Amino acid sequence: MGYEIAQVARNYERMQGREISYNEMKCNQFVVAVLRAAVNPRFPYILANDFPSSPYFQKVNDPQAGDLVHWSGHIGIVLDPDHGTFIGSQTSTGVAEANYKKGYWNGDYGGKKPDAFLRYTGY
Repeated sequence: MGYEIAQVARNYERMQGREISYNEMKCNQFVVAVLRAAVNPRFPYILANDFPSSPYFQKVNDPQAGDLVHWSGHIGIVLDPDHGTFIGSQTSTGVAEANYKKGYWNGDYGGKKPDAFLRYTGY
């Protein structure tokens, strides 16, 4: 299931036929859209900070492709845990890949550090 979530996330813009800006789709909207396409068309709309307490997920220590990576106020989807790549909708880039092991998304340059990895378990 995680692999399918990662594949849908990676191919989401191609499936839409265009690039998607942050103004069009916030981080939580992107994750919800991917989950609806990959695992559950009725996945509820939730905010970024509600994912960690959602009954659809369990916290994990060792992320896999398709798990979610959470920061306070932000959510993304892990693509490659070995390299730390994730995809999400960022204010500066729209839907794009980034890295949670280095740079801004690992606390550098006044950025944030991930506070949880979440695995979809269904309901």
